[in-house]
Amino acid sequence: MEKTVSRLVSDLESALPALEKAVLSQPIDTLSDTKITVRPIASKNGRAYQTERFRGTKVFHENLDAASLVKLFASELDGRYRQALIVTDTETAQYCLKTNGTYKRSVSASVPKPTGTAGHNREKNYILAEGENIPALVDLGVFSADFHIVRSKYDKYKQINRFIELVDQELAKDDRRKLTILDFGCGKSYLTFILYYYLTVKRGIDAEIIGYDLKEDVVERCNAIAAKYGYSGLHFAVADVTRDTLYDKNIDMIVTLHACDTATDYALFYALNKKADYIFSVPCCQHEVNLSIKKGGELDIFLEYGIIKERMCALLTDTLRADILTDMGYKVDMIEFIDFDHSPKNIMLRAVRTGRRGEKRLKRAKELAERYGFEQTLLKLTEMRT
Repeated sequence: MEKTVSRLVSDLESALPALEKAVLSQPIDTLSDTKITVRPIASKNGRAYQTERFRGTKVFHENLDAASLVKLFASELDGRYRQALIVTDTETAQYCLKTNGTYKRSVSASVPKPTGTAGHNREKNYILAEGENIPALVDLGVFSADFHIVRSKYDKYKQINRFIELVDQELAKDDRRKLTILDFGCGKSYLTFILYYYLTVKRGIDAEIIGYDLKEDVVERCNAIAAKYGYSGLHFAVADVTRDTLYDKNIDMIVTLHACDTATDYALFYALNKKADYIFSVPCCQHEVNLSIKKGGELDIFLEYGIIKERMCALLTDTLRADILTDMGYKVDMIEFIDFDHSPKNIMLRAVRTGRRGEKRLKRAKELAERYGFEQTLLKLTEMRT
């Protein structure tokens, strides 16, 4: 079935009440955006639409009402893309631009989905929802003044919500009303503030959280924000986890979000020494094993090519960490923390202390390190401890 280019606009307009997604791709000239995606969003006036335009490595967003979106397609976008897709709750229509300037349209039935309008392209019900009055996130630049997500911070918002979701799954089994938590490598402390808000406001827990970082200006700013909002149990300090004396009282939980390379190992070792009940760690930049590993057996096939070696060593590092924690009396889960599209640093080690030692996991880790000649900080620290 042949359709003129202008009919594409007409089809879009007809589809808007039930639209789930529209996509324009493969531009016919270098002046056009490389790709445009349209999705419905919730607005104060009802249903609206968000365009996501890709230009090189940059992404631009704009929210439009139905009339403005149709006008945009008719005046600027119609006929400038070789491929178009219009998806509704009942059908998926694909348009291919032919040499004579018309689109060939093919249709297939859409897979039924739950009804409901997405809120700014986010169908998931987050524990900490957009629009919730969390003033510290305004100061940190995640929320705008009216508590909407700043577009450039959406990935960060999604990461910290996922982190809180995984914490919530464990604390739902725990009825304690007081928690002491250390956050290693807290940086700008998006997670630290969210975690404190979640514990004290959402769960009514008497929480004390200390965030450690190396940058004095960052620590000073975070302390100022905590004081501004009366977060009396939230403190920040300049400290190096590899050498400085840290909080020395009872610790219930250790968290790390992208603590770089061996800083994760020192944080995990601190958790072992303090017998922390919970560990939530998302490692980052696992270079140590990659820099020291040598050929020595069945794994040699993974060491031939740089990119494969790097990824294999990162996975090996986290596997060793999980084995050591298991051997030291923790139940460990390896969880996909966030979609790989949002961050390649997407594995969380979630560990809950049981006191039951593992099945010679530490011995297995030692033997592997000896065979391949690599160094791994948590293994080395644990060997010195034992």
